[in-house]
Amino acid sequence: MPISIPILLSYLLLIGSACAQVSAPDCTDSTFSWSYNSLQQNPCLVAAYLAAVCNNGTLIITALQPQHYYTGPSGVDNGDTCKCNTVVYNLISACDACQKESWISYSTWSFNCTTNAAGATFPEQVPSGTRVPHWAYLDTSIKNNWNLSAAQFAGINPEVTGTASIVPISTSTAATSTSHHSSAGAIAGGVLGGIIGAALIAGVIVWFTIRRRRARSSPYLFQGGEKEQPPRPLAEGAPKLYDPADPSTYPSKEYLSGANQPLGSTGYLQPSDGRYSGLPEI
Repeated sequence: MPISIPILLSYLLLIGSACAQVSAPDCTDSTFSWSYNSLQQNPCLVAAYLAAVCNNGTLIITALQPQHYYTGPSGVDNGDTCKCNTVVYNLISACDACQKESWISYSTWSFNCTTNAAGATFPEQVPSGTRVPHWAYLDTSIKNNWNLSAAQFAGINPEVTGTASIVPISTSTAATSTSHHSSAGAIAGGVLGGIIGAALIAGVIVWFTIRRRRARSSPYLFQGGEKEQPPRPLAEGAPKLYDPADPSTYPSKEYLSGANQPLGSTGYLQPSDGRYSGLPEI
């Protein structure tokens, strides 16, 4: 029994979907439940769904290490419209925050982008597996930063939902007025159906090929950049008490000449104020 064209197309689509993978970390801050969409997807997962549209349906966001944040597009994905927009930036910023880390400004996020979506828009079609909360569409490019309080106040509704990327094919046909068909007509219909089926299969193959070509970057995106740390205090050991019989306790010439200043109470080097130190001058 030959396989019908709709069943064959569904099989091909399932194969393509099986190759796709979307993954994101959990939120570690329980107070961020307000940011979840109606499907109970956290902002990290919603961002992964959106960014995956330009990456052949595959996007893996790894969990942040302590004192890290998510960086913007760089390298081959500089022109990636799925990431160079405020919607994904807002979601990624919330993903930073819900892991108890800070986030970067929009200008820093989009610094390497060769194109930016105008206003608070996502320039691609929202995939059917997720729903984008309303707060993600706040135009943060105006003030150049995601605002947690403003996002929480905006809420999740109305959400933006996706639609199926492939329109189902109707299999209904018009009823005929006679119950008799010639063998020639059946053969012609079979040939025509085969041609149409081959064309549809070729179209699906071309569609998958185009999607794969768009996936130019690594599926492991948004690796965390480390925050700049303040300078560490210099180690200061306990000095020996002055002992006239122990030359190692004598003040050094560099110390007496002021070449090296003593450490202050903060542990950092302090500038000289030119006052008399009470030590004999040479």
